[in-house]
Amino acid sequence: MPLTHTDVRRILEILDSAEHLESLDVTVGEFELHARKPGASSALPAQAPQSRAARPALAADAPAADRAAAAPPAALTEVPAGLVAVRAPMVGTFYLRPSPDQPPFVTVGAAVQAGDTVCLVEVMKMFNTVKSDFAGTVERVLIENGKPVQHDQIVMLIKPAQEA
Repeated sequence: MPLTHTDVRRILEILDSAEHLESLDVTVGEFELHARKPGASSALPAQAPQSRAARPALAADAPAADRAAAAPPAALTEVPAGLVAVRAPMVGTFYLRPSPDQPPFVTVGAAVQAGDTVCLVEVMKMFNTVKSDFAGTVERVLIENGKPVQHDQIVMLIKPAQEA
């Protein structure tokens, strides 16, 4: 029996809430889930190399326009004054585009309204829409398209619109 999207979310919630658990590896059939909390040891068990067809798409496989945005060396943990954070709702892969041949949902300097889709987080081929909770202007996109994100990680910063 394969894992469902709900199963994976529940497993990740358990990892997130477990105080003394830093990482979790689950194998069900051919599916493998390796999850780590931010700051946990990055040592993963040795694995047999995967063929290109079996491994997930990497940022290097993305269009050059997506690779051009430089990612900061460390994840941002504090929100600068005057800005609000858009956070990843779960562990997964961050995407700025609905598909590789489509334009990004938002770019730096773009105006967004409350409820606008700003990115996707993919988990097990399930694409989860991330929407802005407020109106404003995109100031920074902190994650490169196609890169992994952690639960509650800041993925972009928005300067809120001034109330009239």
